[in-house]
Amino acid sequence: MKNILTLLVVLSVLLLTACSSKPQVAIEKKPLLSDHHLMMSLLHRPITEDQQMMLAFAQQRERYSNDIFVNTVNIKGPKISDDNSQRTTHVYAALIARDVNSIRIITAE
Repeated sequence: MKNILTLLVVLSVLLLTACSSKPQVAIEKKPLLSDHHLMMSLLHRPITEDQQMMLAFAQQRERYSNDIFVNTVNIKGPKISDDNSQRTTHVYAALIARDVNSIRIITAE
């Protein structure tokens, strides 16, 4: 019994000292003078695993993309520049407008 107790004490002391022998790393913050210095300090930082995964996904998507499946959006510009003064005229509405016997109904916009 005494040998088991001594063995447990020695084992626990070894485990506790093994964890404390790890070198302590202190992060030293550098004072950044401007946004340019901040940008340059972030430029050469290591890429995280999630960024690597996203880059690999984008590369694979580019490799397997073709013209049949297009997942893009065309950007036309600001909506202010759109000319919305004219309403959309459908083919059926154009046929009715040319008919002499048709009645024109105007609603409030």
